[in-house]
Amino acid sequence: MQSKILIAALSFMSCSVIADVKTLAHEINENSEITVQNIGDSACVLNYKNGDYLTSEGFPVFYNFQAELNNGEIQRGMQSWLPHGMKPNKVTTLSFHDDNKGKIYEYTENATQYGDLFYKTNLFKRFLNAEKIFIKQGKVVKKMPRYTKADLPEQVKKAFQKCVNNLANTLQEFCLSSIDASELCSAKKASAKNAYVNEVIKDDPKVIAAAKAAEVAKAPEVAKAAEVVKAAEVVKAAEVAKAAEVAEAAEAVKSAEAIAAAKVAEIAKENHKAKERKILSIFSDKVEDPFNLKHYAQYDSVSTSQVVDGSHGKVTRIRYQTDKGVAYFENGKGGDYSEYSYLEFDLKLASDPRDDGGLMIKMDCFYPCSSGNYSIEKPELDIWKHYKIKLQDLIKQSGSTLDITKVSAPFAILPDWGKQRGVVLMVDNVSLTD
Repeated sequence: MQSKILIAALSFMSCSVIADVKTLAHEINENSEITVQNIGDSACVLNYKNGDYLTSEGFPVFYNFQAELNNGEIQRGMQSWLPHGMKPNKVTTLSFHDDNKGKIYEYTENATQYGDLFYKTNLFKRFLNAEKIFIKQGKVVKKMPRYTKADLPEQVKKAFQKCVNNLANTLQEFCLSSIDASELCSAKKASAKNAYVNEVIKDDPKVIAAAKAAEVAKAPEVAKAAEVVKAAEVVKAAEVAKAAEVAEAAEAVKSAEAIAAAKVAEIAKENHKAKERKILSIFSDKVEDPFNLKHYAQYDSVSTSQVVDGSHGKVTRIRYQTDKGVAYFENGKGGDYSEYSYLEFDLKLASDPRDDGGLMIKMDCFYPCSSGNYSIEKPELDIWKHYKIKLQDLIKQSGSTLDITKVSAPFAILPDWGKQRGVVLMVDNVSLTD
């Protein structure tokens, strides 16, 4: 409860605690593979892979759907990757078909140079309603991957729906957690709260027809009685919810004020210590100038965001949805950091579904100049750990070409290359010290 209040009062970012990635459904039908995963209470992911077709990098072509809680709403999107033989920066069309109506929708966009075919928030319903989907580029149609609705079992849709419904419930709890959170959500609540609830089935023609038939069959007296009961229940529920909201809001404000006061005192104490030492802060509650937080993924994605984590306040969350990616703080103009002796940071491992695999950091000085990957001890799950790395260790390690007088990225972090997917890191208090 306290963590949700803190999140509501101070950050308004993700409204849940990151947990392990869990697989809710996994189905294989001939060469098609469908997986549904949830990332704690913060995100739901559905991947449909077609093993008959490969991307230019040799990976199966897939459709990816993600729903994620962020900034007081449910954000959602759809993504795919270039099949082998397709060309980047060329007009590419996604065509949705119904067996009875023929073509029901088309989406056309230029394919990107990184293999991303399309990303659009309203394609999820099209995907569920279409009987078949075709990808085409120019006259190339026959060898393109094809989606068939029969490949998506009902239990998979239900698993994804259940995960998304849970996001809606978590969002509702967040929106009621404080006055500030309620204000943040008020403008978005109508669309965000119900954006995905029952979305899988509510547009199904069979469901709509059955609902209409049931409605017609009802006796007028029964329907009227049901409406009266429903109205009374709604009024009662609203009264109870309002009372709970007022009490909880008061508690949230009181707790938030105490937490904020403690945080101000902590920052003042740290600032006093900093005056006594030579410290260059890269990240502490925010990314400090002149640095920028960036990330790279060879395929799929690495995502970064600022969230609130208990006594640490605002921290950087890094989620690896790839096996080959890195996140880093960059100074585009480069800097001379020869007056500093250490790289210090706090790290928490929020999720790690890998059976094995370590963590590495590095410091870059404009490609190809770099310290190379430097292995660090992996912290225990959900436990903050402080690191103090000698810059000389980065300079002197085997293969290092690090020039400390022209550093472009003083801190980069990544799980072992090729073993990253599902890892979630929390990073805080990144600095160079004497």
